[in-house]
Amino acid sequence: MIHPATIFMGKRLAYRRAERPQRSVLLRFLTLLVLPALLALSGCANLPQTAGNAPMASSAVDDGSSSDDVDYSILPAINTPEQSARKAAWMNDGNLWHYIAARFTLPIPNNPRVQQQLAFYSSHIDYLERVTERAKPYLHMIVADLQANNLPLELALLPIVESAYRPGAVSSSNAAGIWQFVRSTGDHFGLRRTVWYDGRRDIKASTDAAMQYFTRLRIMFNDDWPVVIASYNGGEGTLQNAIAYNQSKGLPTDFWDLTRISKETADYPARLYALVIIFSNPEKYGFHPYPIPNQSVVTEIALNKSVNLNKLASLTGVSHDELFHLNPGFDKLITGPETTSLLVPKSLASQFTPTALEEAEKSAMNWGRYTLRRGDNFHKLAYRYGCDVDELLKVNRLSSAYAHPGETIIVPLGRGKKLLASGADQLYTVQSGDSLWGLAHRFDMDLADLKRINGLKAKDPIHPGQKLIVAAKQEHLRADNKPVKSSGESSGHYVVQKGDTLWNVARRFSTTVQHLVASNRLDSSAPLKPGQVLMIAGN
Repeated sequence: MIHPATIFMGKRLAYRRAERPQRSVLLRFLTLLVLPALLALSGCANLPQTAGNAPMASSAVDDGSSSDDVDYSILPAINTPEQSARKAAWMNDGNLWHYIAARFTLPIPNNPRVQQQLAFYSSHIDYLERVTERAKPYLHMIVADLQANNLPLELALLPIVESAYRPGAVSSSNAAGIWQFVRSTGDHFGLRRTVWYDGRRDIKASTDAAMQYFTRLRIMFNDDWPVVIASYNGGEGTLQNAIAYNQSKGLPTDFWDLTRISKETADYPARLYALVIIFSNPEKYGFHPYPIPNQSVVTEIALNKSVNLNKLASLTGVSHDELFHLNPGFDKLITGPETTSLLVPKSLASQFTPTALEEAEKSAMNWGRYTLRRGDNFHKLAYRYGCDVDELLKVNRLSSAYAHPGETIIVPLGRGKKLLASGADQLYTVQSGDSLWGLAHRFDMDLADLKRINGLKAKDPIHPGQKLIVAAKQEHLRADNKPVKSSGESSGHYVVQKGDTLWNVARRFSTTVQHLVASNRLDSSAPLKPGQVLMIAGN
């Protein structure tokens, strides 16, 4: 059993106490006496239930009836009997969002920043409802981990702020995954990054890292949760410096009074608190979160070898999309040599048999790594490695065929030579004087097809030494891919030799200079260059 989350009251901070009437103090005293009786709840669900000593609900409960005399920045929730009854019903109704909201424990500050964020989110309720559906595969595991680490369940809403529960989300600072770890922080908490895998996008690994990080921050800042939450966004050093600055100036060191932090970091806790208010009061805001059952839907299986996820999905009956969605840490369809585990649907876990895993392992052996270089494109690589462009993009989980030099992709092994021998196409090395127009005519290809198959844009130049895919023709190529010098009888093309002129080439092939110029779009006043290829019309 996982133990219930402990109660987090946050660091109580007083504001304007001298200005409050004395009845505020009395109200506070009476409230604290009544709360335990209101919150004595019990029940049973998949995640641990609270029996007899339920954690105090968050001050997010807001029905508009609260007194202006109450300072919500220092008090826990004040619930009416009606609101408490609703919380009691949520404890055990099987809805995971209700389970979370019934156990909110952090006091909610009543300040303009929170109200501003509340106004924003409450005007985008449709968006929030869509986000809650995305959380379905991961939420139960996250809640269980929060409870196991004695962290407040409000943090289950933080991926909404961070990434909208999108595992593939990447920020402008290259933070990645649902918890949005930057590389340096991910490295510190053991999130591996390889050609095959990025632990920041791995749901289980990144959630474990987030638990470690919050545990460290809460100890560092003595459970001052606005500061803890802001530190997750801006870094603990930033908050420590901001607090030290206020201390040095004799200013309040409460989070809401800090000035030496960015606006994003200043607003970050307010966003989370605004969500807590909405999730605690769904009827008030017309909010209907996607109903996620309070039960585990995924399980973890151990692996010790690379597997082909595409093959494994086919063998086990899991949809390809679902398997990839549960394991977004893998950049490719091949998981790589350091694979340790996979998340799989609990209902189909029995299908991941040793036989299925062995077949998926064998299928992964037929792939290797290739680092893209300047001048590469996926059309040429597909030709070289005996596959098509769509297959390369799919196995590398790429949405664009743009080749980024320095990026490492995986390519099939053992196919290329067989395809090159088929005679369907051939690689040609560009010579000095070649043009795309001339090569298209030479190899009897449409110019647009020549550009498309080589991934060339309309005005892309070609350079000597560049490799192009061209249609196979009767013309013979030497081992170095250069055309053999041709005679008029055996070929319709001629490679210019040193000393050649338009006049002697025309005479050799029984044609005219005018015909050569027109067929090859030449400037009659320009000299021929050795290696230049001429089309000999009429042969």
